Amino acid sequence: MQHRSPSRRTTLRSALGTALVLGCAGLGTGTAAAARQGGVFRDVRAFGGTWEGVYDGRRARLRIVVVRQSPGTLHTLYLTLTLTDLDRDETFTGSLEDLPATSHLAGGIALRGSAALTLRALVLHTRDTDRLSGTSVRDGRGFPLSFRRSGTGPAYVENRPFRDYRDWYGGYAGEGHYAGDLDGRPAELTVRREDTPEGTLIGFRLVDLDRGMTWGTALRESEVRRWPYDRQRDPLAGRTLTPARFLDEPLQVDSLYWHGANAAYVSGASAGPGGLYGMSFVRRAAPPAHGR
Repeated sequence: MQHRSPSRRTTLRSALGTALVLGCAGLGTGTAAAARQGGVFRDVRAFGGTWEGVYDGRRARLRIVVVRQSPGTLHTLYLTLTLTDLDRDETFTGSLEDLPATSHLAGGIALRGSAALTLRALVLHTRDTDRLSGTSVRDGRGFPLSFRRSGTGPAYVENRPFRDYRDWYGGYAGEGHYAGDLDGRPAELTVRREDTPEGTLIGFRLVDLDRGMTWGTALRESEVRRWPYDRQRDPLAGRTLTPARFLDEPLQVDSLYWHGANAAYVSGASAGPGGLYGMSFVRRAAPPAHGR
């Protein structure tokens, strides 16, 4: 295949994105307090237990029982997912067989309940197995989830539903700061809106606080304002984030969802050699309840 050099527009966008990311380098670099570390992932039995968290921003509880299949070394997960809000309770149940002992990722889990619900990816964070995140599919739409092992997580953060892309950075505030983790390592997410000579850009910056690694990218506001609602909730799906240091590896994003029922929560997964790796964040200050 003949090599084709990137177009001027592609080159310019890359340069602008890198500049915006590096321009954010001094923002939000305070220490992110991690909850009690659950330990490094060892085997599939770490899925077992009771998990408290959010499903697309709604309070939720997930119970998982791990059973070894005999004979052999494969395992079965039995799951009960309960979603709770002020108006209704919904419970979904299901199972997944033939999961290897070395797997921190479970996918394609069909749950039965009031509607068909599939857990597309359920990911244990390998550096802290008290954390679990992922995505699901319901009625053809994607919904994120984020859990802590029962007794280890912070209090639920009350907030309004996600409205549009301006909730990434907080409307007129122009900047949003989120604390959380990348695969169990303390991390920060900063989203910043900035006017440049080439137009208004929205920069995303992810920082691994343990390893001092930073990645980022930028999107043109003129483009994202035309995206449909569901795409605005998952703006970095399939994108590769550029490292701030030349020798660091890029970060491939599988998904990074803003939760539809609560814009304070963001979760998803990155893609690496071993499959998917969970990430989850909570906004430090809630978006304004009124106005933009």
